[in-house]
Amino acid sequence: MNKSKLVVAMLLSASLSACASISSETSMASQYDIDGFKTEIEDGRLWVFEEGSKELAFFKEHGEPAKQFTNIGAGPEGMTVKAASQESLDKYLAAISGGSEFDIKGFKTKVEDGRLWVFEEGSEDLAFFEKHGEPAKQFTSIGTGPNGMTVKAASQTALEKYLSTYKK
Repeated sequence: MNKSKLVVAMLLSASLSACASISSETSMASQYDIDGFKTEIEDGRLWVFEEGSKELAFFKEHGEPAKQFTNIGAGPEGMTVKAASQESLDKYLAAISGGSEFDIKGFKTKVEDGRLWVFEEGSEDLAFFEKHGEPAKQFTSIGTGPNGMTVKAASQTALEKYLSTYKK
């Protein structure tokens, strides 16, 4: 009789422990939610989804999507951040940083599709980009930016000024 009580107690303890672990991971994820984004932690990585997106619904029902985008160590507390689209990943990272980590004096930067867009602060090109997206006329320098990123700008002058200033 004592053995059966001990077995039941052990099973109950294991079940409660597993529930606490799941609850803890779920509550940890919600601390990384920001306006417009929901987050989930899986295997120590932070998954980010735009609120109400099909990708979030898919993740909750089926788990990790086949197509995924990753930025190692770029998230809160140095976490690896994953998303179902590069656009969502870039938006989330820009939102949590309050801008881009590549901004320097006189320049604002945006990361889009893994490429670094550079604009002079207060420029019409920056205003256009924020309102409409990529301009038709673009200048590109492949692999010359921070961390070997491709750098893009709406003018050759802005591109050259940014690259010469950033490297100093």
